Amino acid sequence: MSLNTNINGKRILLMGSCGILGKAHARILNEHNVQLIIADQPKSDVLEYAESLGIYGLEIDVTDEKSVELGIQKAALKYGGLDGAIFNAAITSEGLASIANPFHAFEDYPLELWQKAIDVNLTGAFLFAREVGKIIKSSGGGSLINVASLYGVVGPDHRIYEGQSFQSFPAYSASKAGIIGLSRWLATLWAKDGIRVNSVSPGGVFNNHNESFLSAYGNRTPLGRMADKDEITGIFIYLLSDSSKYCTGQNFLIDGGFSAW
Repeated sequence: MSLNTNINGKRILLMGSCGILGKAHARILNEHNVQLIIADQPKSDVLEYAESLGIYGLEIDVTDEKSVELGIQKAALKYGGLDGAIFNAAITSEGLASIANPFHAFEDYPLELWQKAIDVNLTGAFLFAREVGKIIKSSGGGSLINVASLYGVVGPDHRIYEGQSFQSFPAYSASKAGIIGLSRWLATLWAKDGIRVNSVSPGGVFNNHNESFLSAYGNRTPLGRMADKDEITGIFIYLLSDSSKYCTGQNFLIDGGFSAW
């Protein structure tokens, strides 16, 4: 049997499409001629970005159950179903930059900040999976991909954040580990329905980091650098394609070898 990574024409919903990785995923998937729908939170530039790509865009607030339900119903109506879906929405260290004093010693960490990240990163993934699962099942099966993180698998090396304006924070690691667990739970539940569920765990991705952080992160990584934003989407193409028909319940680390040390 020949390798078939052709995803031409597949109906794909990408949730979380306006960050540095989300925009790269949307652009690359669109170049592969899928019937792509992108979504992001209200007040993001998702509608403008969708228009620039010539595709359909939606505003969905993953912390609002009704918004998730209605948004995914709209996505399903656009192309008469879904063959695949990607949950890429998350609050990251960069996403906390707009909050006053977002980084605290763990012993003084505010419950409000913990809950904010859990609501988006993990509860949002639950709501998204619950709703797209119905659509993918009724469409004859397909692929659900949840974006986790290297820090859902290994603990951060806190030393590389010393002297930086941003830090790793506990709810991120906890929520991303939860996504991996949720994905495996769903994989064993939905296998009988032809729905494959996997998670993808990227390592650090370059986003105009300063030289000090780049050096510290690179020294901690066998490949010696952070990922480029265009170096993650390839695993999505594999998981959305028929080449991965026997692949479910797995977590794919795309981390430059960080977790190998």
